[in-house]
Amino acid sequence: MIKSTFKYLALGATLLVAACTSVGERTLVSVGYYTVSGDTFTEVDRQIKIHGPEVTGVGKALASTDLRMLPKIKYQLSGGNCIVSSARINVKARVTLPRHSNVNRLKSELAQAWNSLEEYARVHEAVHLAIADRYAIEMENAISALPAAEDCVAMREDVQKVFSKLFKQHHEDQLQFDEDEKNRIRGLVQRRNASITRPQQ
Repeated sequence: MIKSTFKYLALGATLLVAACTSVGERTLVSVGYYTVSGDTFTEVDRQIKIHGPEVTGVGKALASTDLRMLPKIKYQLSGGNCIVSSARINVKARVTLPRHSNVNRLKSELAQAWNSLEEYARVHEAVHLAIADRYAIEMENAISALPAAEDCVAMREDVQKVFSKLFKQHHEDQLQFDEDEKNRIRGLVQRRNASITRPQQ
């Protein structure tokens, strides 16, 4: 998710490192859009704050990704004990992105900033998807590696503990990514402002 002003984000839009944003076959993604209008930075920013997706604990955001982890675990009896025979964690994601109602009529500076902002939103949310996909693989590996339990009730409890622990870490990593991005872009803005206000030698 992304929450900030239009100018604030457009400045660092093309600088987000997009490595490791590939999403595996386990991840099912649907994409929706909300429409904004306006032909000034202020108007567009206001439209985003009105029409952007609502994110719990954040409020209105530029873009968002709603994620669900869907475990599919199979068990079998082996030598009198219960083991995990297969572990699959599917990820279901709903991505919401901004779209301008008439980008072709925007003045050059605003059009360029808007295009950069759209690209930033796509890449930012792709990183959230990649984080979820990485954790899904980690969950599958950790669950598959669990030792045999005396029965399948105990095995299911062990699986739930592993899933809950890694899901909590996943959530924390998602929040940390947003926080790191916010701090990174704030630093870019501060350096840019400092260069503009620096007295000429």
